[in-house]
Amino acid sequence: MSSKIVLFESTAQELEKQELEGANDLALGDLHCQLLSIYLCNLDLCNAKFLWKRISNEEKTSVPLLGQIWEVGQKLWLKEHNAVFRLIRTTKWPPSIEPYMTSLEENLRQKSLQLIGKAYLSITSTTFADLVGYVDYPEDAEKLLAKLQAEQGWTCDPASQLIIPKRPTPANIPLMRNEDQLQSLTQFVSFLEN
Repeated sequence: MSSKIVLFESTAQELEKQELEGANDLALGDLHCQLLSIYLCNLDLCNAKFLWKRISNEEKTSVPLLGQIWEVGQKLWLKEHNAVFRLIRTTKWPPSIEPYMTSLEENLRQKSLQLIGKAYLSITSTTFADLVGYVDYPEDAEKLLAKLQAEQGWTCDPASQLIIPKRPTPANIPLMRNEDQLQSLTQFVSFLEN
């Protein structure tokens, strides 16, 4: 099993089960909205796209919320993260969908922070704000940077406006000794031959 944490897994399984069992049209629209949101929240774009293709055109037109959620999915698919952040922040989500969208926003921001930590030796504050979805909210970017400085050891040079991310420590993967590796390979080849 993967070490990736899947959010709202039990809810998604229950919704998938209800979809297979069939629900009335009104409940099916809400079910699809929630399920599509959960898939996006987990960045499971393939399942989100397959669900979108499964939904009838009548349902897509009668439940406009589906279109709003799928618009976020399309932007995720195209890797237009600023558009995703903007859509999540500017759309008024109903209470049944808001937790999923809030979680999606935070997941996407955390993923961006991990990539910044791996990819950049230094980054300008405007690029940082752009990558974490705070291009229109500089005060939120400053709060996030202060949190990163306090918790993860990032540094900032106010004069040059450069942020220096702290590189994540690589996971310690135990290496096999040459003899162990050779033994393992021998056993594998022996298994294939028999």
